[in-house]
Amino acid sequence: MKAYHNTREIEYRAPFGALNAGDRVKLTLDLWDNDGAGVTLRIWIDGEGERLYPMECGYKDDHMRFVTELETDINGLYWYSFLITRSDNTTMWYGAMENHTGGEGNLYFTEPPSFQLTVSKKRVVPDWYKKGIVYQIFPDRFNRGDDYKQLSESLQKGHENGPERRFVEDWNEPVSYKKDENGRVIRWDFYGGNLKGIKDKFDYFKDMGITVLYINPIFEAASNHRYDTGDYEKIDPLLGNEDDFKLFCREAKNHGIRIILDGVFNHTGCDSKYFNKYGNYDSNGAWQGDNSPYREWFSFKEDGTYDCWWGVDDLPSVVEQTESYKKYIYDDEDSVVRKWLRMGASGWRLDVADELPDDFIAGIKSAMIKENGDDALLLGEVWEDASNKISYSELRKYFLGDELDGVMNYPFRDGILAYLTGKMSAESLCEILYSLYENYPEENFYASLNLIGSHDRMRVVTKLGGTPDSYTMSDEDKKNFRLSQDNFNLAKGRMWIAALLQMTMPGVPCIYYGDEAGMQGYEDPYNRGTFPWDNVDSDMFTMYQNAIRLRKTLDVFTDGDFKPLSFGSEVFGFVRETESEKAVVLVNNSLQNTNMVWLDCEYKMSELISGQVPEYKDGKIGVKLYPLGSVVLYTNKGNVLSKPLEEGKGVLCHITSLPNADGSGHIGKPAFDFVDYLAANGYKYWQILPINPVDAFGSPYAGASAFAGNVRLLGKSDKELEEEYKAWVKQSGRIRDKEFKKFVKDNEDWLRPYAMYKSIKALGSKMPSVYSESLYVNPDYADGAEYYMYRQYSFEKAWNKLHEYANSKGISIIGDMPMFVSADSSDVWAAPENFAVDDKLVIEEEAGVPPDYFAKDGQAWGNPVYKWDSMKADGYTWWFRRLERAFFLYDYVRLDHFRGFAAYWSIENGKKAIEGSWKWGPGMELFRKAYKKFGPLPVIAEDLGLITPAVRALVAGCGFTGTDVMQFYDGNPLDGYYPKENKIAYTGTHDNQTILGWCEDRYPDMDAKQTSEKLMQILDECDADVKIVPLQDLLGLGDESRMNMPGTTDRNWSWQAKKLPD
Repeated sequence: MKAYHNTREIEYRAPFGALNAGDRVKLTLDLWDNDGAGVTLRIWIDGEGERLYPMECGYKDDHMRFVTELETDINGLYWYSFLITRSDNTTMWYGAMENHTGGEGNLYFTEPPSFQLTVSKKRVVPDWYKKGIVYQIFPDRFNRGDDYKQLSESLQKGHENGPERRFVEDWNEPVSYKKDENGRVIRWDFYGGNLKGIKDKFDYFKDMGITVLYINPIFEAASNHRYDTGDYEKIDPLLGNEDDFKLFCREAKNHGIRIILDGVFNHTGCDSKYFNKYGNYDSNGAWQGDNSPYREWFSFKEDGTYDCWWGVDDLPSVVEQTESYKKYIYDDEDSVVRKWLRMGASGWRLDVADELPDDFIAGIKSAMIKENGDDALLLGEVWEDASNKISYSELRKYFLGDELDGVMNYPFRDGILAYLTGKMSAESLCEILYSLYENYPEENFYASLNLIGSHDRMRVVTKLGGTPDSYTMSDEDKKNFRLSQDNFNLAKGRMWIAALLQMTMPGVPCIYYGDEAGMQGYEDPYNRGTFPWDNVDSDMFTMYQNAIRLRKTLDVFTDGDFKPLSFGSEVFGFVRETESEKAVVLVNNSLQNTNMVWLDCEYKMSELISGQVPEYKDGKIGVKLYPLGSVVLYTNKGNVLSKPLEEGKGVLCHITSLPNADGSGHIGKPAFDFVDYLAANGYKYWQILPINPVDAFGSPYAGASAFAGNVRLLGKSDKELEEEYKAWVKQSGRIRDKEFKKFVKDNEDWLRPYAMYKSIKALGSKMPSVYSESLYVNPDYADGAEYYMYRQYSFEKAWNKLHEYANSKGISIIGDMPMFVSADSSDVWAAPENFAVDDKLVIEEEAGVPPDYFAKDGQAWGNPVYKWDSMKADGYTWWFRRLERAFFLYDYVRLDHFRGFAAYWSIENGKKAIEGSWKWGPGMELFRKAYKKFGPLPVIAEDLGLITPAVRALVAGCGFTGTDVMQFYDGNPLDGYYPKENKIAYTGTHDNQTILGWCEDRYPDMDAKQTSEKLMQILDECDADVKIVPLQDLLGLGDESRMNMPGTTDRNWSWQAKKLPD
């Protein structure tokens, strides 16, 4: 006889996973080779007892199928198995496999392990937490505020008796414990980290993408870890005071950061106002005798000893069921829990939740809801599967709807680290995570705190570096231990996988302070060192930054369904999927083996980590995973925000580069002739550089306006334009020209500030600090402004004529939009609140790039960065106006430096480019809102340069066509050039060498002319739908004809063709 039931297949249990009370569930068992058998579903509900349900028998193909459907009417764990009465009246059971609570089961001759079905009251966990990224801080060791010396003076006050307390002036002194011969700590070392020090790093957190701080205990205590609470109602004086805490919470919210406090309610410190063993407090503590108001909180024995946490007499255990204690902690309106929420905290984490009674935890949650409503968050420290945890012989009710919102996900942590260090197979890790997903109510699962590092465990870097076991090391050895360079490099390789899994798994990722800096250390106290602000490992920091940015770019990593996968013992992965997105994350823990993985494929998918091109075969997608390799495959399932480009070829040539015997190219006859050339030669696209005003160096990427046209492209002198304007005025154009009036009205938001800006500049007057419409009261300013409006009107008429002509010939114009605007521009003058400038319009933060292919020291561009928070607050109005203008002028818009929408390089005033840092761009939100406003976006992403997984994710998520340049191809293009999916293929851009010049450098032993011609042919025959070639390459010109040399200002933007290709 054979039987089959699988809790993870919808055919056998529907719906999947935990249920809300009142939901119905359908259970199915298939049975082979025993006609006439019967099946009874046996359910056991803790606290309720046994229930038996006869199952209806039917047939499917070659076997019997038994089905029953039942309503879940009680919150609790439903343990079920199947009792099979065979045709000969003997019985067998079908239940879960040993040490499992779900998945495929097994046949047994005796009562088997049961399958678990969790049924709970529905609860919603606040989004600020579920969609957040948490950072855990050990406050004494994170950062000193400038008030640390003053606060350190309180070190000995109130703690004269008991262990010594020492202030460590040297922040970099290694941490250690001073203990007596019995291993008891006799001195606590304090390093002076405090609330102000944490507050001073709020910008650091914001730049990282941190939205929640979980802070280890901050209440007055004798020790440096403060898990021995001395006074729940008082901030430890070494950290600050209540006013500091309130300011701390306010400033945190201003930075988009919430605060979770650590509540230690199972025990207090013996050196506390409640116990007062050393007499340091002016209180009648429990140690003082039976008349103490706190005596009933503790359990004393006849010999004078007392119950304490795990035998540590510094930590006397509390009798939590004492009514006065419950009132003090949570029941009263001014209770500890409610007081600190009122002060600004958003949640609590309960230390050793297993040792707190269920009704105590439920009481805390109820008090939090009274204070903060559904916005309050309660986490618990639980080390195992919290859905079926038995503590002190009681099955806990953490997830039945009245207690915890989430728990610290130690099974996740332990599984990931064991897998990465080769101590657990991918299959076993898959089972651990699938079991949690199945057993936890959905809200609780997605609220799991996915930690990797912790104050209770060895530092992750140390763990992943292949260190000796802790028990083999002396304290002195542990104190001084550091990984060798080879082992540190191994830790880095594994750390990237850990961070990637942490940021893409369901649940809320939590970074332990310093893990992103590469901190090392064995267990307590060595895992609690001071943050190395002057020695952050840049690789570690970049890995975490890239993983965080990937998570925050795509919603699927916070909202998507979850299905873990394994491919043999080495490759682990999972699928995340929503209605509109799907991602597959795969990692390889092997240090030697490369693994090829094939998956069923419904959609073409982009690979986001390295950009490798997947293989497709027989309805499957294949990717290669090198040792310690990682892959993230992604598809938007066709839910693109972009307007598609038609297949065709094009030419890149700026207007000024068009041949013209009478001067620079312009939008008159030279441009019309070029359109005719393109049409006659079968081209579909003409790509140009920005047509905005240029700067003093002639760059079209910097000028006086991001909206205005460059009137130099009219091919007319200033004198000619002035004469035209005077004639227009004389002919009563101001009154009669309705088109002019319409032009001004349609564009007034940018045109009026720009025209006034130009008018004041032309008069040589002192520029007012900000634009105001009142400036038009001045007749000199107003007359000049009208002249500059007329110039823009003339430009737009001429441009529209050219644009319409190009379209009539089947030519689409691809325009170019610079990412940033000039500091000296009407854009900044008219709306300084959108840019990082001071009240005198001096740049406070400058845009640029870090060291790269073009500039070894990085580049500072002279442009202010955007204040994206301000732009977001007003609905991105300025950007929507800019996009609308570009969509009007061009058929498609190339967004220059597209990576700046994911993250941009910001350089503080007075610093060098290499000293800058990455800041968050608007990401997907800007383009989703733009799509709602404009419909499909005619956008091309210039995704060149330092491209991270998050940038690839943004391009793929939006569905924008990207950029693939032959000169940047990973292989030798002479052996074949294969542009990536959904990319425009180029031989080069305006920032590159010509293809002839590149061949001279790349292939010095070959004929450059013949080689470049061959590469042009290869590009023409490649698989890209759209191929664009710079005019210089069509003409076969060398590097003397480059348009621009990035990082330089001389001799750029001046190349002009003498003729068009034959």
